[in-house]
Amino acid sequence: MSEPMLTVRDLVIEFDTQAGRRRVVDGVSFSVQPGEVLGILGESGSGKTLSTLAVLGLIPGRPGVVSGEIELTLDGVRHKLLETLPAVVTRSAQGEYRKDDRRWGRMVNRQMRPLWGRAMTAVFQNPKQSLDPLMTIGAQLDESVRLAHPELARPDVRARSLDWLSRVKLHNPPRVHASYAHELSGGMCQRAMIAIALAREPRLLVADEPTTGLDTTVRQEIVELFHELLAAERRAMMYISHDIREVLFLAREVIVMRAGKIVEVATADDLRTGTGVRHPYTRTLLQAADLPVGEAA
Repeated sequence: MSEPMLTVRDLVIEFDTQAGRRRVVDGVSFSVQPGEVLGILGESGSGKTLSTLAVLGLIPGRPGVVSGEIELTLDGVRHKLLETLPAVVTRSAQGEYRKDDRRWGRMVNRQMRPLWGRAMTAVFQNPKQSLDPLMTIGAQLDESVRLAHPELARPDVRARSLDWLSRVKLHNPPRVHASYAHELSGGMCQRAMIAIALAREPRLLVADEPTTGLDTTVRQEIVELFHELLAAERRAMMYISHDIREVLFLAREVIVMRAGKIVEVATADDLRTGTGVRHPYTRTLLQAADLPVGEAA
């Protein structure tokens, strides 16, 4: 097996709340291989989204990322995404961590800006919140194409943008290219968002519950679209969902999270066929989807 593109080790994320310090991600470790899909399963509040936001450098709130290692390897160069963390985190006599948010924000922005888009990008569950309402879909897509291929002339940029809209199976690409987000349905916006993300040609795509809020038919079409595009583009992907069938369709390896921890790591084939010993929570997810539950742990 080749060297992982992304490696996360012992990631811990905590937040200060009115009820005190709360640990929401507790010692999470995983890796993503080049050209493969890692599925992340879990209920709302399990920590799956925060774990991936940490990879993207987008953790909100205080103190945010507390400890751990995130390493992204591109073309033999290793980017240690949390290596500046110790410089801005202090620990009190009581063992509590405090992070200088402003210094941390500046450091993350300086380190991550060269990687956003080129190395990794994301598709979130509500595309109308991610799309700029004041720009046409075409303007946003053209920008992604230009960033990936600055040598292209304007007509070539537009032609490539229209091709991407066709590849995500949007009918009448010129009309969609000229439309604003509010003029399109939720499913059309999600397809446009996928085109914008992939047009930047990232090595790693993070899809965070991209089918939430869509009707059943559109959900199936979006999942099949990811499958086709990833097979063609050979991109690595982290696919986050609470829908086990979607994850098993796309992923080779699956991690199952609950209460901020990884409770199980298994191959999609084993989960699909009911092979091996399963954690009780995983068995519940499989049973809810009418899939073989495997042996009890």
